[in-house]
Amino acid sequence: MDTFAAFSLDMRTLNFVMILFSIIYCIGLLLFSQTQKSIKGLRVFALSLLVMGSGPLLISMRGVLPDWGSIVLANSLIAVSFQMIFHSMCRFRGVDTKYAHYFSWVIPVVVGLNLYYTYEFNSINSRVLVSAFSIGIVSLGAAVVVLNGKNKDYPVAVWMMTATLTCYGIFMLFRGVHTLNGPEIVSFMEADIVQKLAFLSSIFLIVSLSFSMLWMINARQVEAIYALSYFDPLTNLRNRRALDRHTDSLEGTSEKLTKKQCVIMLDIDRFKQINDRFGHVSGDQVIRSVAQQIKRTSGASKSIYRYGGDEFIVVLENQNLDRALSVAESMRQRVLRYAGIDGIERDISCSFGVAESQADESWDELVARADEALYLAKQKGRNCVQSASLESQWSTAV
Repeated sequence: MDTFAAFSLDMRTLNFVMILFSIIYCIGLLLFSQTQKSIKGLRVFALSLLVMGSGPLLISMRGVLPDWGSIVLANSLIAVSFQMIFHSMCRFRGVDTKYAHYFSWVIPVVVGLNLYYTYEFNSINSRVLVSAFSIGIVSLGAAVVVLNGKNKDYPVAVWMMTATLTCYGIFMLFRGVHTLNGPEIVSFMEADIVQKLAFLSSIFLIVSLSFSMLWMINARQVEAIYALSYFDPLTNLRNRRALDRHTDSLEGTSEKLTKKQCVIMLDIDRFKQINDRFGHVSGDQVIRSVAQQIKRTSGASKSIYRYGGDEFIVVLENQNLDRALSVAESMRQRVLRYAGIDGIERDISCSFGVAESQADESWDELVARADEALYLAKQKGRNCVQSASLESQWSTAV
């Protein structure tokens, strides 16, 4: 204890700082939530910080307010704030809020025991014990929720939030054991270093949880911007911009392909007639249906791009022409068999052009040869696969 004695902390100062932090972070997060209304749990979390700060505020008014306000209500508000944090973590991380409801028994227990240990058997130690164990249990439960959340958030931020709640919960349980085995506290504001550290750790909790949450929200926004920039909203395939970015990595400084590539180009047969006869809404549904089938066929959606309109391009790295022809034929058969929408009685089919990269060939040259093969497939009667190589052709006419 001599080491702790040298480490002086003023309880009233810590109390004031905690109140100040809870108010500032609450206001800041509430204002931020106005621009992030789609983020579930953010507003509840912000309000929980205000409720958390209200508890110490009422505790600091001991002697001014009656016991029901400065003791019972104060400790009850602190318990409610952690229940709100638990609830907000469930919503924020995509977990069913029923798990937060499982811990709702904590609040009436805390209220009842604080009433008893205030009016029937006045004991500061008992009240601290109730508060410490209840907060510790709820904090550890919230840590489990954060760690096992369904939302795909930034892993480092998730671990930071989990570690914060876990460490805080463990410390609160230690605080409870320490209080149970320690001497009777005469005045809470004059309590030992462990009780003072409870305020310091609460300040750290507010800062760390707020920072982690903002970190995850920012990561979600970056991911959303990336999705808008590089993914086609209709098919959820990568778009032309993503393809351009990918092909930049395939070409060296000489603008020649550095690895063997096979390209499959395809488009929907007589798509203009579908649009003219059935409308653009049906046309979009056909594009989406075809995209789903070719994605399921290839087994590698990262290599499929929507090239524009009803055209798609598949990039197969380190594959030979025979393999690319086989993949294209499997796609053709699957589209013919499974692609289609209600209201369009005609079969949906696609034509395919396949090309394998040659030595000292650029990406644009490779795509141009695949496009020529696709044009040849159209001339052959559509619904077939054609190779850009004269030596090896795979054709399946209607």
